[in-house]
Amino acid sequence: MARAPEPATSARRAPGERFGLILVVLAGLGLRLWLAARSSGLTMDSALYARMAEALRAGDPLAAPAHQGYPLLVALASFAGGGREWPGRLVSLVASLVLVPLVWWAARRRLPAVPSLAAAGLVALHPLLAVYGVSLMTEATFVTLAFSGVTLLDRDRPGLGGALLGASWWVRPEAAVIAPLAIVLAPLRGRSRLVALSLLVAVALPHSLVLTAAEGRWTLTPKTSLVRAPFGDARSAEWRLAEPTAFADSVGLTQRLARDGRAIAAAYPSRLLAHAQRLLEAWPVPLLLASLVGVFAGAGAVWLAFLALPLAYPLLSAPADVRFAQLAVPALAALAAGGLSRAWTMGVRARAVAGVVLAAGLVMLWLPGPARTRALSFDDGPMSALRAAGDWLAAHSSPQAVVMDRKSYVPFFADRRHVQLPDEPLDVLLDYARTSGATHLVVEEYVVRALRPQLAPLLDAAAFRNESRVRLVFATRPAAGEGVAVFEVVR
Repeated sequence: MARAPEPATSARRAPGERFGLILVVLAGLGLRLWLAARSSGLTMDSALYARMAEALRAGDPLAAPAHQGYPLLVALASFAGGGREWPGRLVSLVASLVLVPLVWWAARRRLPAVPSLAAAGLVALHPLLAVYGVSLMTEATFVTLAFSGVTLLDRDRPGLGGALLGASWWVRPEAAVIAPLAIVLAPLRGRSRLVALSLLVAVALPHSLVLTAAEGRWTLTPKTSLVRAPFGDARSAEWRLAEPTAFADSVGLTQRLARDGRAIAAAYPSRLLAHAQRLLEAWPVPLLLASLVGVFAGAGAVWLAFLALPLAYPLLSAPADVRFAQLAVPALAALAAGGLSRAWTMGVRARAVAGVVLAAGLVMLWLPGPARTRALSFDDGPMSALRAAGDWLAAHSSPQAVVMDRKSYVPFFADRRHVQLPDEPLDVLLDYARTSGATHLVVEEYVVRALRPQLAPLLDAAAFRNESRVRLVFATRPAAGEGVAVFEVVR
């Protein structure tokens, strides 16, 4: 099939436009490097991805029940060096930077140069896209793969577009929402849709077979456990010994829907509102208005596939987190460029108003609020103290040591096996540590304050004096609230 002709505006790129795009990419790079220097780039899931990458390098592709596309890229990047953390951050950085000119290219198919560069600028300078673009996390890789696939479908390249959408399934399960909708909404003819769907399945299905082998039962994704009734509060989501399903629900999807379907449906409106609020935190009202104008101005219906994510998330027990909302931002930026382009046809005054609207939206993202806070205060704990505890543990424990901790940071820094610390009374918890095979127990002040108040006696010398089941072997407290203690489990 002949491809749709490119618009006249994109037939020849002026040197000024190319220079402008280079400046936008460099601005995005500078922001990302600045944020990388401010944080560790680690969250609770980061240790899992790093360990999966190490297992893949060791020839064990079935080491963990999670999507393995990102760990595979991290494993390949690790051949260039960088220790355990920087290969994953480098993968995210490359993906995040590629996204900037990709958004320009996607918008330029229909729009003039300035609106297309504006869309790229919004992506380059967005606080969430920037900070997750230097983190050991999957978001940057996924959104670039998915956006690439959708862009190629929009440009009538169904084979490669479907293949990239299939590759995005290797990274995150949101591909199951975006991919089929993109194939339906893309300006393709019937045969091209079939080609896109065929390549999508051909690339995605092998990964589902790998996941099935890893879990020992047929599964499309290990994230099906998120389909469940909502938790009453954050504390009720914590793992308890008497409720193993709160930590890892092995009940099949059909049985889970039969058990929790009504509760999921009843909670959907409130969950939808929560995710809509997160979307507005990631894409403020001025930018959202520009995107809505772009929808009606014909900026491309295919980008609406990404906007289905906030409608799908409320069906899951995953929290309403602004990091999920960022996955729709590049598509919203492409649509906002369409809104700006509409103003471009209405004279100088309309152009000025549209420019002020976009600038106001970008400024709002960097005003005190969730997006700015996540970018500038990414670490969820005192990383220097956690790293010091991990370094001590690495030097003073056996490589076979098993570390029980609510967070994964200290075991990760120590390169020791991590097991989850259950939410139980202190006596029950300490007895479980002794019987479960744990060799060490880690207690952090900030975890005690937010999630495990029952552990407070372990941080009190007087209350701890008569405890015989664990022995304090390391402690550091660089500042109030940043204390970390390591205990040896005594048998």
